Amino acid sequence: MEERAAIGRLAGYLSAHRGRLAAGLVAMLAATACNLGGPLLLRAIIDRSIPAGDLRGMLALAAAYLCLVAASGALTYLELLAITRLGLGLVTELKGELFARLLSLPVPFFDEHPVGELMARTESDCEKIKELFSSSGIALASSSLLLLGMLGVSFALEPLAAACLGAAIPPLLALVVRFYDRLRPMYDESRRLWAGICASAAEFIQGFEVIRAFGRERWARDSLDAKGRRMRDNDARAGLLEIGAMGMVGFLVGPAFLAALVLLASPRILSGAMSLGTLLVFIDYGARLFDPVMGIAENLRGVQQARVALGRIFGLLELPPEPGSLPAGGAGGAPPSFAGSIEFRHVWFAYRGEDWVLEDLSFEMPLGSTTALVGPSGSGKTTAVGLLCRFYRPQRGQILVDGRPLEELDLALWRRMLGLVLQESYLFPGTVLENIRLYDESLDEAQVCRALEAAQAADFVAALPEGLGSVLRERGSNLSAGEKQLLSFARALAFDPRVVVLDEATASVDADTERRIREGMAGLLAGRTALVVAHRLSSVMGADQILYFKEGRILARGRHEELLAASGEYAELVRLQFLDAARAPEALHG
Repeated sequence: MEERAAIGRLAGYLSAHRGRLAAGLVAMLAATACNLGGPLLLRAIIDRSIPAGDLRGMLALAAAYLCLVAASGALTYLELLAITRLGLGLVTELKGELFARLLSLPVPFFDEHPVGELMARTESDCEKIKELFSSSGIALASSSLLLLGMLGVSFALEPLAAACLGAAIPPLLALVVRFYDRLRPMYDESRRLWAGICASAAEFIQGFEVIRAFGRERWARDSLDAKGRRMRDNDARAGLLEIGAMGMVGFLVGPAFLAALVLLASPRILSGAMSLGTLLVFIDYGARLFDPVMGIAENLRGVQQARVALGRIFGLLELPPEPGSLPAGGAGGAPPSFAGSIEFRHVWFAYRGEDWVLEDLSFEMPLGSTTALVGPSGSGKTTAVGLLCRFYRPQRGQILVDGRPLEELDLALWRRMLGLVLQESYLFPGTVLENIRLYDESLDEAQVCRALEAAQAADFVAALPEGLGSVLRERGSNLSAGEKQLLSFARALAFDPRVVVLDEATASVDADTERRIREGMAGLLAGRTALVVAHRLSSVMGADQILYFKEGRILARGRHEELLAASGEYAELVRLQFLDAARAPEALHG
């Protein structure tokens, strides 16, 4: 999205916070006026009160000066409070919209953009927006107002001296901007090194079991230490350069400007054309000249980065959501009515171009039947599951539900009819109950308990310290792989799906757990249509039809016994899975 359009769109968001924006701007103007007014009060003391011997007037002006200093501090606090709260409110609103939009985007988007990268990028961009209001933007606006105010007051008092003050600003600003342009790559390198340190630390902590098992603790420590030393050295160089160069520039500019001002003003003071109080005003403004110039130069890049971040954020918000990704019943499609069969009719699919993953795929899943997909890895089995769940759309052909194209059905309602169990079960931090019903309060505990019973998971859940209320750690790390998979079966069953989709659901469990799952499959699949992707053939030998996939095509189809007789490749697959001589005869004969 173009930066100009992004800024225009930001103005629409700001309109909802115009009260805080107005309060912040008014406080900023008032604080700037207080900062400019202090030297003018000192000028009045020197030019009027002291020559006239007016002690009372001098004390009154001194008290007014102290009040201005206190008011400036209070107004600056109110300005920061109002603008920072505005920024936090705006960023919170943007993050909420970003998260909602990410949830609505189609699966192919996440295939091209890793989730970690997306989260890091959006978090970083939102942080730039927050900085625009909490630091860089405020500092730039405040410094610019102070600089313009100093020039305006100076021209009103003494145009010639003001011209001297104004002439010093452009070269000074250019010098400081150029210096920061040379310094910023070092700061960018520091941020890059810090990101690398955080990424490595996270990887080492997540994989600590592997590191410990292979005795690589010293390597992990030394690797992180090396990155830390590079960041330390880079930060030290940047800090020394900034402090040294800026200190030198400030030391040279201040005295040089004061010397030029005194030389210019002395003849006018001696002739009475200029007062000592006015000279004091210019000396005060000149001494403070370096601060707003530094503030402008230092924060210009932050504002520019925020503009780029705005473009990326609004570009993401403008991405079209997945068609039909609204809540159930609000997508505009026809409500699904599954009473006959699901049919894949001449389906072709490729993730990129014409590199076909599925070629001319055709098969039918009658109501209440179980269809198994088997074959070597990479043959397109999981892709077929993704098409049925409408994570992807075929480039050619159709998927029909009771003769109606899947694309015409309400997507949310269709997915509510599906019960999906994947090879790697994802469990959220929370209780067992919350994970099974996915925080859907409409599912009561009785339904959850029935699902656990049917999935053969009730016994091990009852053995947990607090049963359904037992808290699971991140990704269910306090459960075994088999226990996590049983909970995934129970989760699918709890929502009473019409169609059960199992994608390598028993591949990561041990033989005993697989036996328990097979025992519960009758309850899981009873009265339901099932599509089962299986690596272990023992779990699908009783399927109504088995489709043998190879290179995106169905090479053979039929029941287990039929395929054994008709397909040499299927028979070889069975033989390889049952090398144990004691089990091979049983397997070969079903």
